[in-house]
Amino acid sequence: MEQTTNNSQAIKNKLSILITQDGFSFCKGNKDTHTILDFKHKSFLSKQTPENLLKEIKTILEFSFLQEKETINELEVFYSNTLYTLVPDAFFSEKNLTDYLKFNTKILATDYVTFDNVESISAKNVYIPYTNINNYLFEIFGEFSFKHISSTLIDLFKKEDLENKVLLNVYSTHFHTIVFKDGKLQLANSFNYQTKEDFIYYLLFVLEQLELDPLNIPVFLSGNIEKEDQNFKILSTYIQHIEFFTEEYSSISLPENLTIDTQRHNLLIRQF
Repeated sequence: MEQTTNNSQAIKNKLSILITQDGFSFCKGNKDTHTILDFKHKSFLSKQTPENLLKEIKTILEFSFLQEKETINELEVFYSNTLYTLVPDAFFSEKNLTDYLKFNTKILATDYVTFDNVESISAKNVYIPYTNINNYLFEIFGEFSFKHISSTLIDLFKKEDLENKVLLNVYSTHFHTIVFKDGKLQLANSFNYQTKEDFIYYLLFVLEQLELDPLNIPVFLSGNIEKEDQNFKILSTYIQHIEFFTEEYSSISLPENLTIDTQRHNLLIRQF
């Protein structure tokens, strides 16, 4: 759900924040010059509570970004958690947000449920953002935009010119699976995992249920996965066609003293 910034200045510098269950990333850049100005990332070995995430986010913001807060004209936050579900526009009613989630997510009385408009598939993505983090960021920056990462991934992945395809957006404790079959979205779901065996089991189960051949279906990867990883190695044992869902960044300038894993942080870099 978009919120509109009230900043009267021309939007130039943007801060994009990706918040996952096991870490977060900050990317500050200039949209006019397509330049990355600063980047910070922190990951954890296990899933963190929203309270712990907020504590760590405050520390990085206060020491790295708030000293030049006046140079940030736009803030966008991406949430990556498993607390979401897709609802086709034809069946969607804003009055029933909690009902859409209650069958696959434990909802607390204090949870705030919102939604994104996923235009490419004519659906709404209903999800729970971290209210404590949103409240803190609002106190610091005023109004800002936020969305669930799966909404952005679906819109981006829909543009790939393939009838059958799978996208795995991987993190240390969970991964998002987006599957298109015959050009139509068949599944958008997330799985928590602890071992590489968990990782491949969930994927193969999805392919089996959707009657997709692991030897023929192209699988695209994004996020926290590389060719040297155990997850990649076991994946390549069962999947024949693997590609990284990335793009060239020839138009984006990176400072010499700034090292960024462009594959892992592809989504944030795309913002500039």
